[in-house]
Amino acid sequence: MKKDHLNYFAVGSFVLAMMALLIASLLYISGQGDATDTYHVSYADISGIHNGTTVTYGGYKIGKIENVEPVRKAQGTRYHITLAVRNGWTIPSDSTAQIASPGILAEKTIEIREGESKTMLSPGDEIKGLPAIDMMALMNRLSGEFEELTDGDIRPLISRLSHYLNDIGDDLNRKIPDITEGTHTLLASLNESAVRLNELINAENRQHLHSLFKNANEMSESLITLTHHLNNTGEKVEHLLDQTHHLVDDNSGDIRQAVIDMRKSLEILSQNMNAIVHNMNASARNMNEFTHELRRNPSVIINSKPPADIKE
Repeated sequence: MKKDHLNYFAVGSFVLAMMALLIASLLYISGQGDATDTYHVSYADISGIHNGTTVTYGGYKIGKIENVEPVRKAQGTRYHITLAVRNGWTIPSDSTAQIASPGILAEKTIEIREGESKTMLSPGDEIKGLPAIDMMALMNRLSGEFEELTDGDIRPLISRLSHYLNDIGDDLNRKIPDITEGTHTLLASLNESAVRLNELINAENRQHLHSLFKNANEMSESLITLTHHLNNTGEKVEHLLDQTHHLVDDNSGDIRQAVIDMRKSLEILSQNMNAIVHNMNASARNMNEFTHELRRNPSVIINSKPPADIKE
């Protein structure tokens, strides 16, 4: 009898120990035993989230929702959510908290997107909340818009395109005989032109064309040679101009002196120009008188007497 009591006691102790271990494991898994900091966020719609919903930071789990409390205001009902975040986890002041779904079938989470501010939030502060992204609503909206597009644009477009294709087919059916006849006429003209071209390019004409191409090649070579000669001539002319420039630069003093002397000569000539012109007029008159006397009496050349000597 005493042995049965000992067995009952041992079994009961083992069961209690297992229960305590199970409770400790559950607390460890749920994070109830860890120290946490509380932050707050509010939303107008909390579809899909509840107490215990996971809180992530860049996809990394840092806590969970501790409490959800509705708050009625004049603008409408807001849901005040308390977040239990791992103790000591720093969050920049411009960070945002959004209800997100990692996948289409995955459970929704509170995703905290890290900001760029150097100032950190303190435990108890409120994080700016962003509205949730409802993938199903977006897909339904996209499906509706696609259906409207199909009914309003694509089907009429296909109908018009089919009508245009039918018109084009009918037009082609009417014009194909004319096109075929025109093609035959064109081919006949081309054949006739080919025959005439063959007659034109006979052996004699091919020889002439060969000579023409040969002469053209020789002319090209001559032009190339002429171009080389012109380039050489241009270089020589350029060299001559350089030498002329050097000559002018080296004899600039003499050239200047020659110009000065020429200017003085021109000044003297201009000063004596009146006397020169007067003497030339007198000489012209004497020559006229001599010519007139010679026409009147040609023998004056033979019978003329030398002028008398002038006695001093």
